Amino acid sequence: MHSRRDTKNGIGSGLLSTVVVIIFLTCLSVSVTSAMEQNGKKRGGGSHMMMQGDPKRPAVEHPMMKPKMYSKTKRCPNCGMMINMWARTRHSFTHPEGDFTTCSIRCMADKAVNSGTQPTAAQVAVYLDPDTIIPVEKAVYVIGSSAKGTMTMNSKIAFADKQAAEKFVADYGGKISDFNGALNAATLELPKSRMMIDKKRKKTGKIKDPTEKDSCVVCGMYPARYPKHNAQIWTKSGETLHFCSTSCFVHFNAEPTRYMKKPVMTKMAWITLFPGGMYESAFGPYYVVGSKVHGPMGMEALPFKIKKDAQVFVESNGGRIVSFSELTPAMVSN
Repeated sequence: MHSRRDTKNGIGSGLLSTVVVIIFLTCLSVSVTSAMEQNGKKRGGGSHMMMQGDPKRPAVEHPMMKPKMYSKTKRCPNCGMMINMWARTRHSFTHPEGDFTTCSIRCMADKAVNSGTQPTAAQVAVYLDPDTIIPVEKAVYVIGSSAKGTMTMNSKIAFADKQAAEKFVADYGGKISDFNGALNAATLELPKSRMMIDKKRKKTGKIKDPTEKDSCVVCGMYPARYPKHNAQIWTKSGETLHFCSTSCFVHFNAEPTRYMKKPVMTKMAWITLFPGGMYESAFGPYYVVGSKVHGPMGMEALPFKIKKDAQVFVESNGGRIVSFSELTPAMVSN
């Protein structure tokens, strides 16, 4: 009996302790929630506290998975991304090298820095109405909202008027700027964004360093042995095709069926910048062909990010500068 009584008292005591703890935790939870709500109000966030990493985003599709044709330009000439998928942030402009449409103000800024020439007659798509494109001088930009950025973590999106921009800021944060402010912000971010983009591409498998077993699709050599020259294509099926050199990449790009039986749909293409050794979209660099500096396969198309660097190289080593669209197998044939 004594043993049973002790057990009964123990259970009753345990239940009482449990109830006390539950009441205490409930009160604590209410107090913390109340404090968080008050803190949110002080920050202009109302009663909804937005946790870091889970921001409230605008209810628009960006990028668009099945977009209509907003632009006749297929790819961004700087990064190679599909323009119509990223139509909400596209910019069109005139440049001494031609008329361009980029996926973002970030790529327009990059083109300006790489070429040494600022864009003119620039226009931008209205973020919430990508069918509409307006002169950048009339646009009102919102920098740093929770809207997804294009080629940057710090989004820069355009609106047709200040009222629309202010309404967006009230809902999604950010600060209002004019075009020059947005372009300057994009330019200052270029070094950091470039490293971030390279890291993300490798993490997601868009770029894969060649292993010792990977062979060049064109010549059969091992690209890992030529880290200053190798290139690769990421196909729409998710496959990575490796090349020992820009030369082999150019030959394949001109006639892929000569080297592979199955059709190849290129999603992205990467080359190794010369002489720095960092991967870059194949579509934007300045290529030096016909110089006295050769690659693994002899004559090589040496890709430079900065046009001035390519010009200095040509002065010392000969050759000429061409764009990606101008590259032909004849230029890199021995």
